[in-house]
Amino acid sequence: MHDRRIEGKEVLFGNQGALFMNALTWWDHDSGSVWSQVWGEAIVGPLVGTRLEVLPASIVPWATWLEEHPDTLVLAIPDDLPYRPVAERPRDDFVIGISLGEDAKAYPYLIASSRRVINDTIGPNPILVYVDPELRSIHTFLRKVGERTLTFELRDGELIDSETGSRWDPTLGLATRGELEGEILLRVPYVSSFDWAWADFYPESQFYQGD
Repeated sequence: MHDRRIEGKEVLFGNQGALFMNALTWWDHDSGSVWSQVWGEAIVGPLVGTRLEVLPASIVPWATWLEEHPDTLVLAIPDDLPYRPVAERPRDDFVIGISLGEDAKAYPYLIASSRRVINDTIGPNPILVYVDPELRSIHTFLRKVGERTLTFELRDGELIDSETGSRWDPTLGLATRGELEGEILLRVPYVSSFDWAWADFYPESQFYQGD
């Protein structure tokens, strides 16, 4: 193995891939490029600088996912694998990391789950972070409809915007009743990460501490 520095960050290479700081990278067998899993960007090789499109994803208990997506197909795990996945007790010591352009911010899960609804901004972008601690469900959105920025709160268990009093489905980001019925919030991708790992990739990131 040997090491190399890319934009001031150390990369350790082996025969099949690389370790980028404290997180595994991907090896692209077609082009021979090495990709950062957090950035979704090629950091070494012919495709260096190329970014993949980030899609919204969630890490949630199976029961929660199935309730929100009842038609989900499941990858079957062969019985003859040399190992079997082991269910572990869910951990709460992680952050909900969001990166938008040059700006990034991380929300500790314990704070977000106690608040449940966070109206915040990341750079110029107004952000909604919604957490259901019972379902361990996390949803993040751009809290804008057209040119209007909305402020959300929970009232009697319902997600409501203060500006119009419309009711929203926090899973879909869809207004189900009220003046804005039928409007949909733009979903924002997030990453579940340990705080130290997020800080490795986004050293200028802010960390949300509450009001």
